[in-house]
Amino acid sequence: MRMLRLLAPLASLALTLAAAPASTEMALTSADGFALKGTLTLPAAKGKAPVVILAHQFGAARSGWAPLAERLAARGIGTLALDLRGHGASTLKDGAEVKVTGDFMASAKAVGFDKIPADLAQAAAWLRKQPGVDSRRIGLAGSSVGAFSVLLAAPEVKPVAILSLSPAGTGAFGEGSRERLKAALLRGRASTLVLASAGDKDAFENAQTVKDLPGVAVNIKDGDEHGFAYFKERADLMAVFFGEYLIYHHTGQAYAAAAAKPAAPAGTVINDKTLADKKAADASK
Repeated sequence: MRMLRLLAPLASLALTLAAAPASTEMALTSADGFALKGTLTLPAAKGKAPVVILAHQFGAARSGWAPLAERLAARGIGTLALDLRGHGASTLKDGAEVKVTGDFMASAKAVGFDKIPADLAQAAAWLRKQPGVDSRRIGLAGSSVGAFSVLLAAPEVKPVAILSLSPAGTGAFGEGSRERLKAALLRGRASTLVLASAGDKDAFENAQTVKDLPGVAVNIKDGDEHGFAYFKERADLMAVFFGEYLIYHHTGQAYAAAAAKPAAPAGTVINDKTLADKKAADASK
């Protein structure tokens, strides 16, 4: 009996190790000569997996997405985490080093932040050709300038779902960028969740710009938290959002806890209120 008790944890450990996701380094060259680097991580499960393309915030790098990437992997969702132009390992343009500095607008001009949406579209085209990737189930997630970029990239990438954390950096995208933001979301037609703080001026105003568009859910919280700061309390919510749209809607399944119920309608967006309503309904049974 003692041996059985010892073997059980070992068997569980073996399964965990066998199911570890596999990561591959990738590289692309943008239309204007930037050498873009990233990491594609796919779950070990058989079959083709949905994948979320991750675009980090200013001054960060692809590793900043780890809290969300881990939760997505646990749900069978892969990730393509990019170092955006001028950041991390993506600092060579035509062989010369071009890096961001602490000055956002100077960096935006030198590096070309307005070209990030095109970089994301190029990455998505590459991603859809990779073995083990379900080309029909692509998501986008961005933080700050990356969040603004994923919204603008929607028409070309054609994602199923978009997560936008504190969409900011409006000035980097030129005149009329907010109107282009609205037009892109209308054309892209993805289910979109935007998180922003009331005290984060640019992100809050961009969230207000898109809040009434079809398929868009905007969640405004008090304070001035920005971008990756949301991981502390809301990383699970973000993973649930992508699980809903990239897995459950695709297969027609409902959550295991509600297997007898029909799946949520395609236009439903999971946010704090819908999760709270569900918990209250379950508690009343």
